[in-house]
Amino acid sequence: MKKLLTVGLAAMFVLSACSNGDKKAAETTPATTATDSSPSVSESAKPAKLSLNWSVAGGNLANVTLPSADKDFVRKAIEEKFNVDLNIDYMLIGKEYHDKLNVTMAGGSTPDMFIAGGAESQKYIQDGIATNMAAYFTQETLPNYFKWVSPEELDAFQLKPGEFTRAILPFQRNSYASWYIRQDWLDKLSLKAPTNYEELTNVMTQFTKGDPDGNGKPDTYGFTTAGSGQKLPFDFPQWLNNGLVADFMIADNNYVDTRTDLKVQAVIDQVVEWNKAGIVDPDWFLNIAPANFDKAAQGKVGMIFTTGDKTVALDSVATSVQNRSKALNPTANWQPIYPLDKPVMWKYNVPENTILISKTTSDKNPEKVVRSIEILNWLVSEEGFLLTHYGQEGKHYTKSGNKITLNVAAFEADIAQAGNWLNVYQVFTPDEPNVLGLELIDSRISEHDNAILKTVEGYPKNNALPPVSLVPPAGINIGDFRKEMSKYHVKAIFEDKNGNNWPKYREELMTKFKGREIFTEYTKQINSVLKDKKLNDFK
Repeated sequence: MKKLLTVGLAAMFVLSACSNGDKKAAETTPATTATDSSPSVSESAKPAKLSLNWSVAGGNLANVTLPSADKDFVRKAIEEKFNVDLNIDYMLIGKEYHDKLNVTMAGGSTPDMFIAGGAESQKYIQDGIATNMAAYFTQETLPNYFKWVSPEELDAFQLKPGEFTRAILPFQRNSYASWYIRQDWLDKLSLKAPTNYEELTNVMTQFTKGDPDGNGKPDTYGFTTAGSGQKLPFDFPQWLNNGLVADFMIADNNYVDTRTDLKVQAVIDQVVEWNKAGIVDPDWFLNIAPANFDKAAQGKVGMIFTTGDKTVALDSVATSVQNRSKALNPTANWQPIYPLDKPVMWKYNVPENTILISKTTSDKNPEKVVRSIEILNWLVSEEGFLLTHYGQEGKHYTKSGNKITLNVAAFEADIAQAGNWLNVYQVFTPDEPNVLGLELIDSRISEHDNAILKTVEGYPKNNALPPVSLVPPAGINIGDFRKEMSKYHVKAIFEDKNGNNWPKYREELMTKFKGREIFTEYTKQINSVLKDKKLNDFK
């Protein structure tokens, strides 16, 4: 079947080439006919018009709304270039997005192409919702995609060796994880920036009780985050304070799953202490992102954390927390901060989110898959990248060689002040023009902003291990395990109000919910690609 499908797809591409009247093109492979600028066929020989349904999600889609069709020049370009009607659903990635996606699928309307989180993609693949993409996702059909993701990374990202059921959503390599603090509040209260946990706790206390906004009301808190009613986020500095960095580490030649480590007992104790002291926004657990950023912008809290949004404190982004705060208080000044005396803050990014294709579409309408792949190849090309990140050439930017100069006034009016709606299409490529050999000249990026970006980018990080996609043993879903883990975190914080029971909870996770099997398998997978040393068995 795979061979037949491959031959069929190849025939489709050859026929498309022949329809242009170019005999030489018909004799070549798709790799030689694909271009950055226009993978579509001529107007006179366009294939039949198709209606495509996509579902996309990303980390910067909060409060974003696509403009009307006459103003959405990206959609217009796609629909004209590829002769499609593109219906695109979009949300901030997270539980609400996947809940909505699940309801859509349960109703028998799986999108033709869709984005999912790593754990969620495993479930969709196991349930037969996502198709085998081997015949579609190749270097011949997607030459531009492989400028962002290597074949080796893609192979390592599969759930089983030799299969291809999910693709890596191109991702930002460097991490911009950071806490951000109200520097103007520090100044008003004559406080120094904290450099260890004790100093940080004192600052959070003063932010809560010292009236940093000067309104005479006890209406501020030191810190907030968004638990979505289900989890203990990594935003809490207590994780790093206890030596637990990001979601996993390789420490002392051991694989460490930070969220289930024995040190979580101390994390829980310290979070409970902050809660009891009243220095954390009492709504943190029920907050759903971006409510934590909204509260920061409203002047209700003095410190937040983000793993990926590097625009939080930038003057050059109209919707940044910095600008939204200054609209209410002109003296507001958010600055990145590394408030703990630990050697490493975070880790470099690894692929997380996935691109999936509907099995129903693949079985019944393979031409929709082919067309979606053509559009994807264009979106990740130079032409697609420029249009989705900087707008229309000659209007929103000019190009000279590899230098892209933003026309700030036009960009602000049509895109930034219209809610940064290009973010919907930017989910397919991170804001890294250097990948395509391009250099952005943006007059909005001041010395202030450059200093912030340089500071955050320079925070010490762990290497982006593992070099493989960590997959639990067959029949075990990591998403189910994480749900049980989060329940124990929540139980310890809100019911036990201490971490005393964590060792018992952890043992149940390791045995009853098969955590030890999962992490032993992870260790084996990492060992399979490490050349210099082998990790110890998971304990």
